Amino acid sequence: MNLDTTIEFDLKKFFHWWGGELAFLVPSGLRRRLRDRQGYLIISPSRQGYLLEFFDDDKLIAQKSIASADTAGYQQLKNQYPAIEKTEVVLRLASEHALQRVIFLPAAAQENLQQVVGFELDRYTPFKPEQVYFSAVVLGKTEQGQIRVLLIVVPKNFLDQQLAAMEALAVPPHRVDYQATVSEFPQIRDAYNLLPERYRQRGSRLNQSIHWLLSGILLLLTIAALVGPVWLEGRAVDSLKSRIKQLEKQTRLVEAQQREIDALRGETQKLIDIKDQSPALLGVLAELSSLLKDDTWLTHLQYSNKHLQIQGQSPAASALISLLEGSAFFSKVSFVSPLTQDKTTGRERFQISSDVSMPVTIAAESANTGDDANSNDQSNSEQSPPEAIPEAAAEVKGD
Repeated sequence: MNLDTTIEFDLKKFFHWWGGELAFLVPSGLRRRLRDRQGYLIISPSRQGYLLEFFDDDKLIAQKSIASADTAGYQQLKNQYPAIEKTEVVLRLASEHALQRVIFLPAAAQENLQQVVGFELDRYTPFKPEQVYFSAVVLGKTEQGQIRVLLIVVPKNFLDQQLAAMEALAVPPHRVDYQATVSEFPQIRDAYNLLPERYRQRGSRLNQSIHWLLSGILLLLTIAALVGPVWLEGRAVDSLKSRIKQLEKQTRLVEAQQREIDALRGETQKLIDIKDQSPALLGVLAELSSLLKDDTWLTHLQYSNKHLQIQGQSPAASALISLLEGSAFFSKVSFVSPLTQDKTTGRERFQISSDVSMPVTIAAESANTGDDANSNDQSNSEQSPPEAIPEAAAEVKGD
């Protein structure tokens, strides 16, 4: 592949092709109204006069031969087919009336092709530029980088005579082409016109304005069809990005709140676990009340970190050790100081220490109760400190 190859792009040909392709999308009735010309009338000179052929969309509608000055014959055909009034009239020269030749020129000559061919015309034909009408059409490029050019030449005298005869028939042509070119190179049928500039007719300004207006609208619609979806997708993406940012911000807030909730739940669970593992003060007092007889009373009670220390008087203080150790609440029961006799009451003064633990049966019942009312326990634990953890010493005094 040669990377230095120049890509030629003819914008006029592209729009001509594009318009022809898009014309199929327009209803045929509307297409007929918008066109300056409908169909075409081919007039071919012959020895007897002219052969008239009326085509509508490449379909032969009528065919008639008339004499050179037979205006009535042409008028009769036009009356029979009124659509001829809006056809494109083409004067088609026979093979003996003109000549064509394929020539090769440098690629640089393509920019001013007609002028270059006009200067070199006597090299390629037996005519001088002032003797003929000519047209040059690019057919393509060769492997050597040259351009293939089809040169079509018709003598001025002959074509001027034919055009004068056409004026006498009141049938001014819109285009002049060559039969041999139409047969050999049908793809360039509309790419050239041998009709001199001074004979060429201008189309209706209104139709041309409508044509360009519709072409502009069609171009804008095409751009909108191509760009519109991309623009809408871009807006949708921007909207989604904005929504995602909002959701990310809300998500971060929710996650922070969830972390706080988890932390509070963990702390609450710790308190619940401590409560479940520690016997309640009321339970300890109730157990002491049930164990001690009425002749025994307490003057001091200190309870902290699952350790109990009591002071009091009893008729038989030594029996209290075995009595307390028989309870599931107390363990490691011992006297803190020797027993002494109170002279006033005659009872023994005692000071006993003991470890306190929650009995297994009571702990199981407490756990079941806690599972049934977990939400209430959590809410209560947030509002007030648990009753099961008294840090200060409690004192019970009696008379």
